[in-house]
Order: sequence, then structure tokens, then C-alpha cells
Amino acid sequence: MELKDYQRRALDALRTFLDQAAIRDHAAAYAAACTVGEPGAYGATYRPLAGLPDVPYCCLRLPTGGGKTLLAAHAIGVARDTYLARRFPVVLWLVTSTTIAEQTLGALKKVGHPYRQALEATFGGAVRVYGIDERRQLRPQDMTDAATVIVATVQSFRVTNVGDRNVYRDDEELEPHFAALPPGVDLARHEDGPRRGKPIASFANLLKLHRPLVIVDEAHNFVSPLWAETAQRLGPAAIVEFTATPTRSNVIVSATAAELKAADMIKLPIHLSQHGSWQAAIAHAVDNRAWLEGIAAKDGGGIRPIALYQAQPAREGAEATVEVVKRHLIEDCRIPGDRIAVATGNQRELDGIDLFDPACIIEHVITVDALKEGWDCSFAYVFCSLASIRSGGAVEQLLGRVLRMPFATRRSSEELNRAYAHVSEKNFFEAAEGLKDRLTQMGFDERTALEAIVEQPETFEWHEDQPLFTRPELPVLHVQERPDQSGWTPQMLAATRIADDGAGGVAITFDTAAPDTVLRDVAAAVTSETTSSMAAVEAFLVRRAASLSPAEQGEVLTLPRLAIERDGQLEIVFPETLVDVGGWDLRQVDTALPGFALTDQPDTFEMDVDGDQVVYSRIDAAAELALDNATDWDVAALSRWLDRTTRQRDVAQPIFLEYCRRVVEGVAGRIPLAQLVRGKYALRRAIVARVAQLRHEAGARGVQLLLGDIAPVLALGDNGFSFSKVGYDPRTPYAGPWRPRKHLFSQVGDLKHGGEEWMAAVQIDDHPAVHRWVRNVDRTAWSYALPTATDLFYPDFVAELTDGRKLIVEYKGADRTDNADSREKRNIGARLQEVSGGDVVFLWAELDRGGAIAQQIDFAVSKVT
Repeated sequence: MELKDYQRRALDALRTFLDQAAIRDHAAAYAAACTVGEPGAYGATYRPLAGLPDVPYCCLRLPTGGGKTLLAAHAIGVARDTYLARRFPVVLWLVTSTTIAEQTLGALKKVGHPYRQALEATFGGAVRVYGIDERRQLRPQDMTDAATVIVATVQSFRVTNVGDRNVYRDDEELEPHFAALPPGVDLARHEDGPRRGKPIASFANLLKLHRPLVIVDEAHNFVSPLWAETAQRLGPAAIVEFTATPTRSNVIVSATAAELKAADMIKLPIHLSQHGSWQAAIAHAVDNRAWLEGIAAKDGGGIRPIALYQAQPAREGAEATVEVVKRHLIEDCRIPGDRIAVATGNQRELDGIDLFDPACIIEHVITVDALKEGWDCSFAYVFCSLASIRSGGAVEQLLGRVLRMPFATRRSSEELNRAYAHVSEKNFFEAAEGLKDRLTQMGFDERTALEAIVEQPETFEWHEDQPLFTRPELPVLHVQERPDQSGWTPQMLAATRIADDGAGGVAITFDTAAPDTVLRDVAAAVTSETTSSMAAVEAFLVRRAASLSPAEQGEVLTLPRLAIERDGQLEIVFPETLVDVGGWDLRQVDTALPGFALTDQPDTFEMDVDGDQVVYSRIDAAAELALDNATDWDVAALSRWLDRTTRQRDVAQPIFLEYCRRVVEGVAGRIPLAQLVRGKYALRRAIVARVAQLRHEAGARGVQLLLGDIAPVLALGDNGFSFSKVGYDPRTPYAGPWRPRKHLFSQVGDLKHGGEEWMAAVQIDDHPAVHRWVRNVDRTAWSYALPTATDLFYPDFVAELTDGRKLIVEYKGADRTDNADSREKRNIGARLQEVSGGDVVFLWAELDRGGAIAQQIDFAVSKVT
């Protein structure tokens, strides 16, 4: 399953945190990860888990429906590749309930399931998954030749008195795991009796022996001093949490509900209906589901809408209990009993039923809170709460069940892209406030939660406060019957939104960005004897052509890039080019690792590369040696392992393998090979750091050559970089009241209203010498960049002047203008200006330097002729 952009960002943040945690203070690793993950308001000061200061501990925050379990499966491979000291790790996957444990275990064991595929892709199929009840099946060899994942509830381990849990008790089936341990291993031991002082052959001790990676699902339920005490007993190597609502966790990444919606992961907005009685709420929920069923039948894709009812718990004064709700559905709403299923702690009528099966006839599900977590059926569209949603409880979890988008694919029928909630409240304001609070508990920020709620009218017509599409609007086409879309092309389906119009007909709207030919094809398809839509579409096409942004009208802003001639051909200068020009060749470098050493202590490795001192804590040396069969290793085997686990994008595999062999051969001359094998992860990091250092040195030499001895040229035309209608990624579009007149695109990226860069943008847009400009968003596929020794440099603004020259602006605060990075960027920009012969003006604009940016542009433009 292909990951979404926000999911890739989450894994990148985790990779950064664990990679840095292996060689730096965990607080510094946390700060580096936050830069990648952008946790926003959830970022804070790093706090280790109580009693485990040396264990890296982080949290990934994703709203309900964001795919936390899939990311957790991918996270195991990330942890193996960055931090864990073994090829096949042991993983303890903790969840909050038996139901979730069963569902997670079933998915991880099922061949072909995306969770299982994520694990097998990482470990080459060498994966074993066990439930906590299967722990006695584990054999020592099983845990060395495959990744071992154990799924359990936290209740299996969380207890004040360890004697109250089987996982802490002596188990003769597990004794082979403890047969050959050296003295001094930190394990729980018998305190009396004939085995006094010997390790307890318990499952908890077995986990501690292998230092598991601990995955924590729904981590907000784990916050207690007892959880920290439990974690200490398990001796984890690292702890990675996943939750929508973090509490006192080190959040390194935070996805938003808007990102999930954009990725078609959830249904939004939520149409909310407030009713004066539980009977009215049920009646409308039944009608709502039936209305959606009729739409789904013509939409295609096999969606079968389901209504989910939250009944009141059976207690004194409760009216709408499970039994009452079911009877009301059957007797008053005329729903056949076989289309209703009850899912409570005592009645488990969904067990063994596949709600996604086309032959399944279940349309209504009644619960209290049994389905609040773990239940996953994206066909649930209608949520009906028969108690006040302001009372909290399990409402937010049950509401989360109806937000998941079927097949993570947007439908052409707009009604099927939304969720529906029916509640019993006195008025809409109270209902909306209660629903907002519940959405906030699910991981929505407050603004997004408010925007996600739309009042649902009494009849199920299509309605929304804001128009679905903006500038310019296509007229809504009204037809009597929903068109048959079975023969439509994918482009026609994607361009169309269809909804009941509330008057017995159907309203059709269009994606205003769709190509002309597609819109014409749709208009032709819905034209009938009584309805002609072609004239309306043609009129829209004329208006659209007049209202497009400059880029959409065909304007292009082309900027030159630096190039050099090599072997008679023009080559664009990238960081890799500078490294190559600077003499990058691993065949010729010194293979020494400055400062690398393994201490005499068998459980500690030390490394010093370029001034960073690193301490690696490891499990007992004898155990590590046995686990990895270190006695069978030689220089060639260790070199192959280093080559296989250390990817170098710009070095041919035979060259890098030979470099690894020479490094190992040199280090093995002063460190015993067996000890070196035990420290192979530290050795790998030393090689990675040393190669990065050598590459940086070569790149710095390349920059100096570019600034002096090498005569670069301008790459223009097809070799230049063009901003055009092909693409522009604003990433975080400006949302303030200001409207630029000269920006090439309709949206402006990465500007905060009132901020320093916004003020610079306003002055650029107002400047009389500027014809067209672009806010250059960094690190996207449509960003302009210049090379540096190690990376790409993305100027803040680029523009075309009225006289045809190009203007490149890097805007800095006074505190960021005089460091090595800034000096290198300024030199590269100045070199581009010099080579252009005045066709390019490079401006290093500073907040506190000689007036506003408008004056700095005046000076730069007049100076360069």
C-alpha cells in the first residue's frame, strides 16, 4: 500500500529521531525530529519516560482515520535500520483492549494484508507474529532468524504486584532461553528457595533479555506512573507511541485532519442534525441511510452505507437502551430484524460477519461502547447518538468509526464523501459545541473541528454554507434522474459531483479545474431531450479563460541555473556535481576512522568522528555474540554486511564494498574481530559519518572551484528552471486578506499574515520594477534551487523584472546573515549574478539593513546593469 505524504513525513521524523538518538543526547534528537515532523503546537521539551532516561521515547500523533497501525508496522523497519542493534528485532506491540489485540494480531498474521506486507518487505519475509497467549511457543532459534512481533494488551503487564500476572512467573517452557547466560545480566531473579539468585524464566524476563522495541497503540490510555514502572520491567530498547490525543508525550510529528481529508482518508464535512427526542433521531438516521443507499447504488464501487447507533447504557432512568432501540427499529421504522446487528459486551452479533462482503445484508448496528476502538468498517456513514454528546464518554471513538473513507478514494457523488451525525440536544448550538469537543478529542485542532461541522437540513438535499467550487463557478445542472456513469471515463468521474437537489431531481456540479474536453464530454453525457447543458458549459469555459491566473493563462517564469561543461556536454550543477568536481573518489581516500574505538567494557562502544563523542549501550556481549553468530564472521563477511546495510547513492557498489573491506581490515589490526562484530552497528555509523565528512570536504572544494577556477555558464531555455502551469506546490497556502496582483499563481505558499516574509512579499508585489514574481517554497518538486556543498539552496522569492531581467531574493533576519551556511549561499548567488553578465540580479535582503526591502531592491536593480 502506497503511503500518503503525511505518513511519509511521520516516518521520516521517526527515522531522524532514532538515528540521532543513537549518537546524540535524546533532547537534541527530539529537536532534529521536530524539524522534520513539524509537530506544531504539540512540540515541547523532551522528557524521557520515568526511570528510563537512556531509552529513546517518542510519539507520532495522527487523527482518527490516519492509519496509525499501518505506520506502526513500517516503524519497526525504521527502528531496525536506525537504532536497534540486531538484524531481527523483538517487538512488543501493546494495545488497550482484547478486541483491538485480536484485530491487530489477525491483520499482522494475514498474508497479503498491508500491515503484514509492510513487515515482510522490511525483513524479506522473515517475520513471526504471536499473540500473548502463544508466548510459550517461542524457541531461542525463532528469535534469531526472524523478526518476532508479540501483540498484547497493556493489562497483561501493568500490575503493582508482579506475582499477579503470568508473564512475570517462572515458566518451564521458557527455560531454554535462559540456559547459557553469563553472570551479571540485569534480569529479575528468584529471591529465595533453591534457585535463589538465578534468573526467573518468565516471559517478561525473556523480553528484557532481548531489549524489545515497544510499539504503543492509543498511547493516551497509557499515561500513569504504573505504565512507567511496567516499562522498566521490560527493558525496552526504544518506545514509539501512536495516538490521536497525546498526553505528556514527546510528539515528533502531527498530521492534521485537513491532510487526512486531502489524502481521501476521512469523510468531511460532518452533517449534523439536532433532534428533540431519541425517537426523532433514529427516524432521521434511518432515512439518512436509505437516502445514501440510493445514491451509492448508482455511484458504483460497491459501497453499502451502514448506520451506527449508540444506545444508552442499561441503568435506571435510561430510555433508549439496546433492546428498546432494536425494537423501535423493527416495529416503528419497519427494518427487518436480519438487517440489524447488536455489538455489546454480551451480544457479539458481528463476530464472523464480513461487513464488506457484497452478500452481507447488515444495514444497522447498535452498540453502547463495544465498538469505540478497533472496529473498522468504512461503510459506516451515519452516526446516531441517543444520549447527550456533551457527556463525552465513548462518543468521539464511535464517531471516528464513521469518518473513515471507503477505499480511501473520493467519490463523484458528493454525499458519499461526507459523514452524518444525528444527536439528541436542545438546540443546534449545543449539539455543534458538543460535536466540536468530541472532534478535538479525536485529534482535530479546534478551527478544523468547527469547519468540519455543517448543519444538516430536515430533508436530505445537498446543502452547504459555502459554494463547493470557487472562481469561476459552473452553473449547477439539474436533471430529473441520476445519470448512469458506468460508461464514463475516469477523468469524467473525477470531474463530476452529483447530489440530490431536494426537489425530486439531481444537481450536477463540476471540478472547475477539469480540462475543457472533459467538461464537454460530461455535458454531452447528461444532455437529454429536456435538459441541455452544453451552452452553460461553453459559457463557463469562456469565463474561466478570462479569470485564470497568469500561469494558468500560459505565462512562464524561467530562471537560469548554473552549469559547467564536462566532456563536451553541458551539465547542470547539483551538490553531487560539486562533490565530483572536488575530487570525490572512495578508491583514493584514507580509510582511517579518526577516534573510533571500542572500550574494554563489553557492553559499551565509543566513537569520535568530527568531534561528536558517542556512547552506545548494548546488551551483554556474550548474548549479542551468540545472537549474531559472530564466531562465523570474517573480514569479508563483515565488509559485505556493511555494504549491504549502508546505502551510498553516488558510489558504485563494488567501490563501496572495497572501501568497507579496507576499513575493516585496518580497524581489525587493532581491535579483535569478534569484538568488532559485536560493535558492527557502531562501526557502521562511524563509516556513515566518515563518508559524509569526506563527501562534505569534497563538496566544499567543488564550491571553491566553482567560485574561482571553473568558469560556469548559464543554463537557459530547456536547461533552465521554469515556473508554469505544469505545477506549483504552495504547501501551506497563504490564507490572509491580502490579494497579490503580480504573483504568477493563484495561491501563494508558506506565508504567515503579518510575518516578516509576508511584509517582504507585499513590497515585492507593489514594486514598479517587478512584472511577475513567485514565492519559492522550498523542497518541493516545483521549487527553484541553487547548489551548495552539501544540499540545495532555495531562495525565498524569484521574479521577472519589467525590463526582462530576473531577480532572485533571499530574505534573512539579522541573526542569520553571518554564518558559514549563509556566506556560502551568498557566494553562490553572487557567482550566478556575475556569470549572467547582469541578466540576473541576486539580492541578499536583510531585515535591518538600510531600509525596507523595496529600497534594497531599488539599490540592487540599479547597481547591476
